[in-house]
Amino acid sequence: ALLILLVLLVPAWAFAQVPPPTGEGTEEAAPPPPPPTIPDELSSPQATMRTFLEAFYLDDATLADRTPAEVAADTLDLSQLPPDLRASRGPGLAVELKAILDRTELIDIDALSDQSDADPWVREIGEAGRVVLDRDDIGAWRFTADTVAAIPVMLDAVQDIDVIEGVEREGPVTMSMWLRSQVPTSLRSRVFLLEAWQWLGLLILIFVGMAIRWLVSASLQAAVKSRLGKNIMHMVDASAVAQAMNPLGLTAAALFWRLGLVWLGLPADALVILGIALRFIIAASLVLAAYRAVNIVTAVLESRAARTENKFDDMLVPFISTSLKVFIAAFGLVFIAESVDADISSLLAGLGIGGLALALASQDAVKNLFGSLTVILDRPFNVGDWVKIEGVEGTVTEVGFRSTRIRTFYDSMITLPNANLLSAAVDNLGARQYRRWSTHLSLTYDTPPEKVEAFCEGVRELVRSHPYTRKDSFHVYLHRFSASSIDVLLYVFFKTPDWATELRERHRLALDIMRLAHELGVEFAFDTQTLYLHRGAAAGAAPVAEGYKSRVEEAHLDGQRIARALTESGLEGHTPPPVGGSRGSAE
Repeated sequence: ALLILLVLLVPAWAFAQVPPPTGEGTEEAAPPPPPPTIPDELSSPQATMRTFLEAFYLDDATLADRTPAEVAADTLDLSQLPPDLRASRGPGLAVELKAILDRTELIDIDALSDQSDADPWVREIGEAGRVVLDRDDIGAWRFTADTVAAIPVMLDAVQDIDVIEGVEREGPVTMSMWLRSQVPTSLRSRVFLLEAWQWLGLLILIFVGMAIRWLVSASLQAAVKSRLGKNIMHMVDASAVAQAMNPLGLTAAALFWRLGLVWLGLPADALVILGIALRFIIAASLVLAAYRAVNIVTAVLESRAARTENKFDDMLVPFISTSLKVFIAAFGLVFIAESVDADISSLLAGLGIGGLALALASQDAVKNLFGSLTVILDRPFNVGDWVKIEGVEGTVTEVGFRSTRIRTFYDSMITLPNANLLSAAVDNLGARQYRRWSTHLSLTYDTPPEKVEAFCEGVRELVRSHPYTRKDSFHVYLHRFSASSIDVLLYVFFKTPDWATELRERHRLALDIMRLAHELGVEFAFDTQTLYLHRGAAAGAAPVAEGYKSRVEEAHLDGQRIARALTESGLEGHTPPPVGGSRGSAE
């Protein structure tokens, strides 16, 4: 299903990525984009330096929604930092650069060039690096990206130097500067790219983040369980709630780690690597939480569907669950790729080129998808129905996105592809309103006709009096003469909700028929052969036809009387089926 989604989306994506045609063969070429506008405060070395230094003399009240450090950060080239870290790390870097310049030679702003095409301004900070003011890609004057990357090293070089005379106002102290000033000198030594105190700070951040993860996860689990209530929680696995909330706890920990990285004042290279890792953790944990939350939503929907008599929602819930998971998986892959700045356009374009081959290879998947839609829309059966499909007989347990699961009466599970449902004949035995019982009651050949008639009428009376039989359509007649018996046809319908009730009421009717036969003196036949020797009729014997009508009427009355007596004694403890019947399934 995910491949199908990609096949549908890729051509549109690839088409959107193709630039409009230009040059020869076109009526009118697209006009070139206008040149970027360079702010006046970044138009020359003098303007940029003035903007940077005077930002720290501004009052917070006059800036409204910005701080002086944020204004000064506009003069830094932060292109090497991830976009989501520029807003949080940029002001701190501006404050640290101010501290570096305050501990070197006093800057004369008027001595700097006010021309946009001037040479770069450079100040050496010993062996630690240099501060360079130059034009960026759009022509604005900013402190270069190399300068921004070297700020932690240069700050370390001037940390113990006092502010030079002439600096009227120092910049604020960042959290990283304050932390570094509080740690012992022995922890300021560099150990494999970072200072020792920064490694120690990372270790502390990890432990605190894991504690936050556990606290947030436990709080969310308690809130979800309280929200769902006891009536639903007994149907939801507690481990499913924990699995869905644990990724959200990890998201909270990752957000705390991002904030802590700014406090530690890490170099730009380390921030880039750790920033990508944290964005991946946040995106992946959110997608995983959403994917696992589908299990909770499914359990809630199943609990509500179980309280309704309609079985369509029982079949629709698994389809919705699978569809949500496929959508979250497809969206999550793109979301995670975008969060780590991965360029997936080339990958999608490649999939678009091979879309035809992919579509051919996905024919079965497409057929199964349409089969699922057929089951949902046409509803040939519901979950719990007793069905026969292509020689498979059993109870429908689940209708999935690709296949339907049927539990056979041998307790095995058969998975039937939904593509087969497009052309297969579905015999839904669970949709029956009445359940037929057609059998023969074999009587011995020595049963007199009057007793056969009384027996048939008695059975009819039993059917009419039975609380679970259909009264407007049943047949009890002498049907045939078999080799060893007289066969009476019993053709009756039971109005029962399921197979178990049908068996119980069939058992009850059969016992009543046996009692009726015993009361009438009728015997049931079995496969035997009896040899009769006939010597001829005695002289003066009365014809058989004499008195036949009266004997038949008497037999009718005897059969009805006995059947009513048997029925009245057997009705105690039995309740008739609901009015209108119900649709059930075999267990």
